[in-house]
Amino acid sequence: MLPSQLLLPPFLLLISHLTPAVSDDLSSYGCFWTESCQSKWLGGCGAGLVVADQSENCNGICGESSYPPCLPFHTHFHCCKPESPRVTNRCSRCENKLDFGVEYVCCTDCSDPYLIDKTTKLGFCRTGAELAAQVKPREVFKWVAGPWMKCSSPCDGGVRYRDVGCYGSIDDSSIKHYPVDDSRCAYQEMPVRQEPCNLQSCGDLNSSDSTDKSSGISGWLIALLVLIGLVAIGGVGFAGYIYYKRRTSAPSGFVYIMLEGYS
Repeated sequence: MLPSQLLLPPFLLLISHLTPAVSDDLSSYGCFWTESCQSKWLGGCGAGLVVADQSENCNGICGESSYPPCLPFHTHFHCCKPESPRVTNRCSRCENKLDFGVEYVCCTDCSDPYLIDKTTKLGFCRTGAELAAQVKPREVFKWVAGPWMKCSSPCDGGVRYRDVGCYGSIDDSSIKHYPVDDSRCAYQEMPVRQEPCNLQSCGDLNSSDSTDKSSGISGWLIALLVLIGLVAIGGVGFAGYIYYKRRTSAPSGFVYIMLEGYS
């Protein structure tokens, strides 16, 4: 109880607690706690303001020296002035936001927004932050086709498949594309999910493989024979060269053998 209240007669003190005691310098925007305790039945926030919360000690926000504890049946009121949301581009990063289809409504500090009228979007933020609205980024839908799977047959005609789905994306680069219902891409031509493959005949394929194999073997055989021939020619030439060198380098002349007769 304030010192000035101690000087009042008891009946005047009772009346002072039963009637609203709203300060003359209350804020005209944002949120604030009433400066004095008011009756829970007759008190409130005044014209143009809404009660966001109430507490005997302002939920610990108001110090006891400035705002002493309230008497029974009296409380402090947390008053907020409703406002229309201002345009911003910060709502998409907030988890605590209201989705209105084409736009988000949020508080600039990402606290919970409270709306009095969802049609006019008139509301407030209990933290005193500004109420804001952001038009949703433009959403685009398109078909996305995956890689082709292996053909079901190596020849005589098979079928191969791939995954095709409808994906959405928005202008916000922080959000990657995401799968949606195929009906969202109905206005676009859908890529084929299957197609024929390996249409060549297995007989033609086998004969082609045999021809390739025989031609490959003949080529190797010819190369081997040529190599053997070159080795043989080289060997004969080398042997002839050695024989020639020996013939030209050997000493020539007559050998005399003298026999001593025995008498």
